[in-house]
Amino acid sequence: MSSDSRRETLERLTLIPARIAEAVKRAEGKPQPEDQWPLRTIMAHLIACEREIWQSRLQQMAAEDNPQWKWTQPDHAEWESFYARYSLHQLLYVFALIRQETVNHLRRLADDGWKRIGTHATYGQMDVAGLCREILKHDEEHLAELLKRGE
Repeated sequence: MSSDSRRETLERLTLIPARIAEAVKRAEGKPQPEDQWPLRTIMAHLIACEREIWQSRLQQMAAEDNPQWKWTQPDHAEWESFYARYSLHQLLYVFALIRQETVNHLRRLADDGWKRIGTHATYGQMDVAGLCREILKHDEEHLAELLKRGE
């Protein structure tokens, strides 16, 4: 991955929390679909994914040769319970902080660090840039949902 591509990836990862916060603010005053996760659950999910999946996998890639991953989902009830006392705006703040940790980790990686690989049971082998693409894809899916709710 070129240094320009890395910069672009890091910028996109950095901007997601603000984009999500804006989408949440627009959606807050609108009726929410009863058959979908509430806004708080989406935020708890994004925080849980950042901690349990993305940051964990980046750490494994740095420490292990080709770690192997199964498909996994964070336990939503556990995370909702953990963040029950937080307001929606506090959850947005927590997500921004945790994402910044991820970006800081990526910024510290040397060229060799970006070449580290892991293998996902569904997505196959990927390097750090490939994992970043999955992070952004996941972010964009939830962002699109939030934007739709704010229309």
